[in-house]
Amino acid sequence: MGVVFHVHSGGGLGLVEMLDRFLAAVSNIELSGLGRALLPGMREMANVHPLLVHFPIALLTAFLIVELLAVIFKKENLEPVASWMLYLGTIGAMATVVAGWFAAQSIPHGGAVHDVMETHETLGFSVLALAVVLSLWRLFAGAPGSVMGRTLHLFLSFVMVGLMTAGADLGGLMVYRYGVAVKAVPQPKNHDHAGMRPHDHNPVELVRPHSHGQADARSVDHDQSALPQDNRDQPVQQPESHDHHAHQH
Repeated sequence: MGVVFHVHSGGGLGLVEMLDRFLAAVSNIELSGLGRALLPGMREMANVHPLLVHFPIALLTAFLIVELLAVIFKKENLEPVASWMLYLGTIGAMATVVAGWFAAQSIPHGGAVHDVMETHETLGFSVLALAVVLSLWRLFAGAPGSVMGRTLHLFLSFVMVGLMTAGADLGGLMVYRYGVAVKAVPQPKNHDHAGMRPHDHNPVELVRPHSHGQADARSVDHDQSALPQDNRDQPVQQPESHDHHAHQH
């Protein structure tokens, strides 16, 4: 049975539908001039999922860390802190998963990334399910006191954070490898770092193979024509491990 919130008109809205309307409203906000200056990235987002995802990652990870500290150092006063981080992280995970689900339905993507997106979605729902279970556990039964209960609680917490990490990794893969929801920007061939002149990152062969005479340095044959114009008059540095005795003449 789904959770239903009653409104003044006497009808009802499902939880998912309410979140959908809220996220749609956030996505369609027309930013003012100040808003564009403060949040230029939000204006370019096709969905608020990338904006929301940081909250459950930070809060649920912090929950696990604080819970571990409470167990290791036997600090019961840290338990309420861990609980609130878990509750807030669960709320953030709920909003993030719902936003991600609608993003998957609306954002164009190729067949190559579809399986990655499906796995990412499954991991997100799994994290949300574990966060809800742990939150209800602590909300109604309090922090576990027995050794078995605490062990199970920590195990589920580690699984939750592990699945969340795997899901975040797949999210990065979709963006940085497949470019999902990313506008393509043409990159110049040459670019300038901090006022330096344009350059090419491709390595250039500066020295052609040469032969060493027995004791006469004049027999070394460097072809200056093979060097770039800027390097013809520059001395060529030999590597520190260069050993002339290792050559077979």
